[in-house]
Amino acid sequence: WCDTFAMLLQSMNQLKILWLIVPCQALIGGVTQWYFAEHYGIVGILYGLILSFSLTVFWGLPVYYMYKSKRLA
Repeated sequence: WCDTFAMLLQSMNQLKILWLIVPCQALIGGVTQWYFAEHYGIVGILYGLILSFSLTVFWGLPVYYMYKSKRLA
């Protein structure tokens, strides 16, 4: 899902969003995995990964791609 939009943005030479959103995903992922792992164990790590993915690239890359593709057309 997100890799498709990442590749499309890279082919359009639109890398700024990736430089911004991927470090945010890593930061959110680290914090949420740590927090949820303390409370839910190994399942908490999965919760943290899902949450970081959902808060960042899951919606960010498709929205940015749609914005840029309409703007360039």
